[in-house]
Amino acid sequence: MFEDKIIVSQLMTKTITVGGLATKFSQVAEFFTSFKVHHLPICENDVLIGMVSYTDLLKFIIAQLDGGKSVSIEGLDGVFNVADIMTKNLVSVAPKDPIEKARELLSGGVFQALPVVEDGKIVGILSNKDIVRLDAQL
Repeated sequence: MFEDKIIVSQLMTKTITVGGLATKFSQVAEFFTSFKVHHLPICENDVLIGMVSYTDLLKFIIAQLDGGKSVSIEGLDGVFNVADIMTKNLVSVAPKDPIEKARELLSGGVFQALPVVEDGKIVGILSNKDIVRLDAQL
C-alpha cells in the first residue's frame, strides 16, 4: 500500500510558532485567530514541555466566567498562566515514524494534533487535518 511508505516528515507542518511559559492569554488568542490553527506548542530552552489547544483556551475562559471573574483581555492576561492549562506529558511522533503510527494515535479522538519531536526539540506538528488531506489524495 502506498501509505506504508509515507513518513511523518512528509506531511507535518514544518514552519511552527511556539510559545513559552510567559506567553499571555492575548498572545495565544491572537496566534489562534491570525494563523487559523488550534494548537500552540510550549517550549522552554528549545525543549517541548507542553501544548495549548483551542479547547484549553475555551475551558479557561469558561472557568473565568463560571467564577464571576473578568473576561476582558487585560483581565484574562492578568490571571492566565500557560503552565496551568497546557497539556503536559505529550504523546508525540518522530519525523521518521510511519504515518500509520500517527494515524493510530490521532484516531483515538483524545487529541487533534501531534507534536513531531526529535532529540526533545519540536520540529513540526501533524494534525488530523493533515491525515484527512492525505486520505483525499489516495
